[in-house]
Amino acid sequence: MKLRMGVDTGGTFTDGVVIDEKGTIHNFKELSTPKDPSIGLYNVIKRAAEYFKKDVRGFLGDLDFFAHGTTVATNTLLTGTGAATGLILTRGFRDTLEMRRAHKENIWDLYLTAAAPLVPRRLRIGVRERIDYRGEVVEPLVEQDVRDACALFRREGVKAVAVCTLFSFLNDAHERRIREIVKEEMPDAFISISSEVLSQIREYERMSTTVANAYVGPKLTVYLSTLESKLKRDGLSRAFYVVASNSGVMTAETAIRHASATLLSGPAAGAVGGIFFAELMGRGNLITMDMGGTSFDVTLVSEGRVSLSTEGSVAGYRIAKPMCDIHTIGAGGGSIAWIDAGGMLKVGPSSAGSDPGPVCYGRGGERPTVTDANLILGYLDKDFFLGGEMKVDERAATAAMRRVIAEPLKMSEVEAAAGVFRIINQNMADATKVVSVQRGHDPREFALVSAGGACSMHACKIAEEVGSTMVIVPRAASVFCALGMLECDIRLDSLKTYHALIPGIDLAEFNTVISETEKKALAELLQEGVERERASLVRHLDMRYVGQHHEVSVDIPSACTIEERHLPVIAEAFHRAHEKLYTYSTPENPLEIMNLRITAVGAVDKTGLYEKPAGKADPAKALKGTRRAYFEERGGVVEVPVYNRDLLVPGHGPVTDKAYLDVQRAFLMEWVTAVAVGVGRGWSKEECLARIAFADRYPVDIGQEYMMDHIQRENVGALYDKLSAGIRP
Repeated sequence: MKLRMGVDTGGTFTDGVVIDEKGTIHNFKELSTPKDPSIGLYNVIKRAAEYFKKDVRGFLGDLDFFAHGTTVATNTLLTGTGAATGLILTRGFRDTLEMRRAHKENIWDLYLTAAAPLVPRRLRIGVRERIDYRGEVVEPLVEQDVRDACALFRREGVKAVAVCTLFSFLNDAHERRIREIVKEEMPDAFISISSEVLSQIREYERMSTTVANAYVGPKLTVYLSTLESKLKRDGLSRAFYVVASNSGVMTAETAIRHASATLLSGPAAGAVGGIFFAELMGRGNLITMDMGGTSFDVTLVSEGRVSLSTEGSVAGYRIAKPMCDIHTIGAGGGSIAWIDAGGMLKVGPSSAGSDPGPVCYGRGGERPTVTDANLILGYLDKDFFLGGEMKVDERAATAAMRRVIAEPLKMSEVEAAAGVFRIINQNMADATKVVSVQRGHDPREFALVSAGGACSMHACKIAEEVGSTMVIVPRAASVFCALGMLECDIRLDSLKTYHALIPGIDLAEFNTVISETEKKALAELLQEGVERERASLVRHLDMRYVGQHHEVSVDIPSACTIEERHLPVIAEAFHRAHEKLYTYSTPENPLEIMNLRITAVGAVDKTGLYEKPAGKADPAKALKGTRRAYFEERGGVVEVPVYNRDLLVPGHGPVTDKAYLDVQRAFLMEWVTAVAVGVGRGWSKEECLARIAFADRYPVDIGQEYMMDHIQRENVGALYDKLSAGIRP
């Protein structure tokens, strides 16, 4: 049996998905092991092997495809535990890292402080060399300066070296020679040169990305090298792929060289999962919301495509690598509830993670979390957590909520938990607006996809806040990112800074640059083991209006020579993109090309999902029982039915309990009586509509409260017409 597997290591859980030859999805989940993430990964592999009645060697040997999303690089940057890093650069520019762009990322935040440079000033060493804006050497490299820098690095215990010289994106001769010297002087050091990490204009972005690459590189190298060796030793015969921030995968060897390209490794796979579901449902517009134990990652899919950004940052450090436009906040099941100095209830961004985890896990946690709140509110089954494999302690959660939140705020434990629930929902709704409203998209035109182990409990409230009318909860929602990995193709990005104006571009020169960049990109893709017939190239241009500072990336025609007739098409694409982002365009202004980007894509075989046949429309057999849960719309804690999702099949209609239907019937009869009285007194329809007002007490479905007035008018109007005509409703 040939299998495909994806494993996503999160802050709290490590998720695994296996798709068999029939297209059936099998899910596996284990607690993450932050001290050594490979332990959690192997626990998932062992669990999957047991399920398929194989030993680990036999299971790994049956894998046709294995992809891994890792948080090693991300956590290294977030926690500041990277390698001691030195920086070699052109003399006179050692303060570029601290000067940044000379303005705050958020000018309205008076308390915002810039992240401390990853390389302290004493380890930023300028060397004598200079290449000008045309790529010509105006001052030769003084090699002794490089050797002196290495001597200092050795004394200071430096383990990684970043190299970034002026205009190396036009001529990288000096950077390559510096690397050779560093290898001679420091043979065990991890070395990153900017011309390979990010060969583009803009000194700060290039330097920041290169430094981050060197900073996280050693730890990622140890992790991936050790893991790959172990997997190969234990039977994995296929390539070991790592998910990249650009929503593709690459071999572990390539991931080590381009460590900064893995900073959004896990969440990027969730974006691919969003595209996958968009195709399945025939919907081009989705917003994928991934709420795990530590973070909330939200991604927008427009017209079947995920937006890529080259101006992202992680932990306050600018990373100019192409990455999915994912907005992340500290909002997960493990997010800790607390009270600030002003007596206000706050939730997150700090998380309990998996160690110790929420209080209810019984692993030493003392501060209440979102998971604890959901347990208190009845949204989680204390006897069926993780399918019954893990027991949770409701009493401990309640006691912690009482001690930390309820008593200081003089409220009940349920009220405190409901407050935590409302705050985390608002935080996530605000994050959803960042990738939609702030990017020029109307969330009402998008369906929300609930992903991650915790999101389904919050998705409807988020939809209500942003105005979306559809929420999709995939069967594999809790392992969504791991599922997305199995839909990832191999994707490598190549970049060439090329400056030209439209109109006025030299098309012959432009096409030569395209051809050379595409040859390089294709060669790198073939080195990944991709067959030529499975390879394709996509072209993008970073463009702006003359005089602007920031660019907008647009697609341009591929697999052809760019001719004069293509230029108006390219210009129009830019104007549309600019107007969508910034609400205006100025077609009369000339355009400026800054960078050419080539994305090399290697198609990977995929297994189609198994289509389960429709069943009967009666879900009664799936009813497990009832549970008391808090619903503000119902007035507090009420008895609600609980269904076994595994027994629900396609064809089952909406599931509604009898008690709820009885309440609805009572309110409808109240409307009938009120309208009948009005008709009897000779009121007009307008008078009835104005005088009859108790829709605020009508129990509509969760997420539909904004339709109260509409429901009121429709019901009263319809009843008036029938009763006036003598028709009994």
